Amino acid sequence: MHVMSVILVALITFFPQGPGARGPLSAPRDPELEKQSAHSLEVARYYFYKRKPTKGDYDGWTRLNKAVEDRLLEILDLNPTFGQADGVYFLLGEVYKRGGDKDKALEQYNRVVKEFPDSQYLAETKKRLAELNTPVKGKT
Repeated sequence: MHVMSVILVALITFFPQGPGARGPLSAPRDPELEKQSAHSLEVARYYFYKRKPTKGDYDGWTRLNKAVEDRLLEILDLNPTFGQADGVYFLLGEVYKRGGDKDKALEQYNRVVKEFPDSQYLAETKKRLAELNTPVKGKT
């Protein structure tokens, strides 16, 4: 009986997921950090979609975009394995697109497509990529 216990411990040590498992175990997500990140993402969405500076207030739009960008980057800094990271990258793309930074927008949209093939934002992301990659008529 003692030999079986030693063998079992050795198997568990060398194959923690089982002998046929693939890849390393991913660290479990911190539920409180996920909750805080989800809240921050909702706040960023609110400010991006609902808060509008007055028409022609370029500085107001710049400040608003910067505030949303900062909040989204903070989510990624504090919680790099956030379960809704695809939404963060998509919204970052939207912020950069609205701010006129096509290269940064493309980078974020491409990240959604490459890293999150099952994302709920995939169709909209591909639409944005097509818009940004289509030359504007009358311009060279």
